[in-house]
Amino acid sequence: MPEVPEIPEIIDPIVRRGTILIYRAFDIGEEINLIEVERILRQQSGTVRVAISRGKGNAVIIRNAPVRLSLGKARLKLQEKTIDAEVFATVWDYGVLSLVFQVPIVDGTPWNSLIPMGAILNGDVPGCEELNRFAQVKSAEIADLIRAAIQRPNQWEVFEDYVIYFLEEMTGVKNASELLERGAVPELILGEPKDPLSKKTREGIKETHFQYSSNDLVVIDWNSAIVVEPSGLRDIPDVVEFALTQLLEFRYYDDLIDKKLAELYDSIEKGKHTLLRTDFDEISHEANSRYIEFSEFLERIDNSLKVVGDFYLAIIFRASVRRFRINDWQQSISRKMNVLAQVSELLQGELNTRRAHMLEVIVIILIVFEIISPLIRGHA
Repeated sequence: MPEVPEIPEIIDPIVRRGTILIYRAFDIGEEINLIEVERILRQQSGTVRVAISRGKGNAVIIRNAPVRLSLGKARLKLQEKTIDAEVFATVWDYGVLSLVFQVPIVDGTPWNSLIPMGAILNGDVPGCEELNRFAQVKSAEIADLIRAAIQRPNQWEVFEDYVIYFLEEMTGVKNASELLERGAVPELILGEPKDPLSKKTREGIKETHFQYSSNDLVVIDWNSAIVVEPSGLRDIPDVVEFALTQLLEFRYYDDLIDKKLAELYDSIEKGKHTLLRTDFDEISHEANSRYIEFSEFLERIDNSLKVVGDFYLAIIFRASVRRFRINDWQQSISRKMNVLAQVSELLQGELNTRRAHMLEVIVIILIVFEIISPLIRGHA
């Protein structure tokens, strides 16, 4: 019987320099004019356009780069622990506002001591309530501040959350490759401080890892990621954040179309025999508007990220898209959009049929009137 390979002994490196990046993304409108946002925020300090680059040349360029602004520092509680975070907001042209809380990792922190924090940040145990409330309040404040730049403002109650452990320097490990092989990488990703993970689970998490060199590492999962980057460049977190905001928008459109379909079915059910011309027109117009809106959103997404130099960041972006199952959301929305379009066509056909029947009745009434009016005049 072949021997089952054992899991290598887990090492516990010491983090010398690193940051926990905690993301919250909100949908605040249909579209945002970033030039107008910059005009509104012109007097604000810390307002910048996000630029993503790697090495000497640009690897990825966001065509309509978002606007990022500093919100200063915040002291928040995670369970019983108090954290100090520097907060930044990023405004994206397709209607999303993302916040990132940058929490420095204290020099000398053992790797394994981060895992209980991961359980809190992943939502497996309570503790993020104050951070979530702070993020919601700040999102509403910024949305109100830049309202003039937002087309069709709204405040969707759902938000996306994500965590990136951004590590620049460690001791107790030779390089990132050894960390991947022997470190508690899956445990930190999953926020699993107690139960030992099986070999299959560990390997499943490590499948989505990428390395540009032996000293750096990216491991991406659906709710958190680990980025080892000795250079300190934040390109990879920016790319993952970009994918996260797309996920939020796809979820928003999926929810919106579900609601529109439910409203449509309710309208049909409640007014089968009383639907008027304006009802059909409004429903048909709404369906067509949403279809065009979603098509424009897809076009903006497809055109917003362009690969120019090396492909490493593009690989990370595609991996994030796959891990977030964005293509599944897109296909789901496309199917629902087709249903919406088909129902709209059926309603328009029903409207045309009713118009035809009404015209027939009018013609019959006119014929009858033409026949009986001479008789009435003759008897008068």
